[in-house]
Amino acid sequence: MTAASSTPEQDIVAAIREQVGNAVQDVKVDRKGRVSVVAPKETMVEVAAWLQRAGLDHAITVSGVDRPRENQLDVVYFLSSYCREDIKGLVVSLKIHLDRENPSLPSLTPIWESANLFERETHEMFGVAFEGHPNLSRLLLQDNWEGPPPLRKDLKIPELA
Repeated sequence: MTAASSTPEQDIVAAIREQVGNAVQDVKVDRKGRVSVVAPKETMVEVAAWLQRAGLDHAITVSGVDRPRENQLDVVYFLSSYCREDIKGLVVSLKIHLDRENPSLPSLTPIWESANLFERETHEMFGVAFEGHPNLSRLLLQDNWEGPPPLRKDLKIPELA
């Protein structure tokens, strides 16, 4: 990457700013020493493809964060590398803010096949529609589940009789 005195985290932040900086809303090393990237839905595929080309070859997991007070739902991809020695162990989070009432975004399964099951889980647990996903069928919930997605903060659990 760059100068010997810099860290892999600093190097990837600098590369993101240089290569796709106009396609991201924010990029930084967070307080846990991880790289945090926030991208709008409109450019997230471009940013994800660049991150994959930069050596982040798999999605460790994908999850959601429900923020009802902000009327927002975040989808977060946690990315890493199996192959590149210089960035092995580095974790990059790619976060996309969505409207809570209609959360949808393009699937990143074509970029990271490992995102497949994680996107299905996020779809089921948070109600996010992943456009172009190969199979958004049920993964964890029973077929007769009704009600809001179970990890949304507005889920009301009925009293046990």
